Amino acid sequence: MNPERRQQLEDEKSFLLQSLADLEREHDAGDVDDDDYVALKDSYTARAARLIAELEQGSTPTPNTRRRRNVAWVVLVVVLAAVSGVLVARTSGERRTGEGMNGTIDDGSVSSLLIQARSMGMSDIPTVLDLYSRVLAIEPDNIEALTYFGWFTVLSATQETDTEVAGQRLESGLVLLRQATIADSTYPDAHCFLGISFFRFLDDAEAAKGEVDACLAANPPAEVATLVQGLSDQIDEAIAVDSSETNDSSGSTTSVP
Repeated sequence: MNPERRQQLEDEKSFLLQSLADLEREHDAGDVDDDDYVALKDSYTARAARLIAELEQGSTPTPNTRRRRNVAWVVLVVVLAAVSGVLVARTSGERRTGEGMNGTIDDGSVSSLLIQARSMGMSDIPTVLDLYSRVLAIEPDNIEALTYFGWFTVLSATQETDTEVAGQRLESGLVLLRQATIADSTYPDAHCFLGISFFRFLDDAEAAKGEVDACLAANPPAEVATLVQGLSDQIDEAIAVDSSETNDSSGSTTSVP
């Protein structure tokens, strides 16, 4: 992808993400009615998903790149594997004619695209992003696609060597995850992924705490709950350490008369 095209896509993506944020504020203030809000939100979300997928596919793969925060990456892999495994297990009991354990005949339907994305996991992030963006083009309010499109966008940021591009992807992923929590506050996955992102990538334990608590309160699958509880314990420890350091700093400060 040439630099001019990338900049064009980045500008349009920024506009759409800002439009989503503005739309939320206007709806909360009562300036936009519910019908217009839903229609505009669906349109902005689908367009943003397509743009982010195109930007991701236009990037040069960097398989030998040093991963940032190796410990964090291991946690992300474990949590994602657990969640994806639960999803595949759930859908495997609902197979119809033409479907198999690892997916369906690629008929372009939402169910086919979702099963393909679930079965791929982290093996090919650009392709997974493309699959979820295709779901959002059909069903802009699909909570699973919105959540996992945001999550895989965050994951793609951790593999990017260009700091500016990585930052933009992380921001885009966080906006999409926040959009998912607004669309359905009872869906645990979005809260879980926001909590992980805040804690592991932004070093914001306070922000992570609320999201992880919301994830656990939403009754996630047992396999995921165990892992998230472990993360919650780490967050509590980090908050306690930060609080202790703040108190020590305050106590050691002396005033000059």
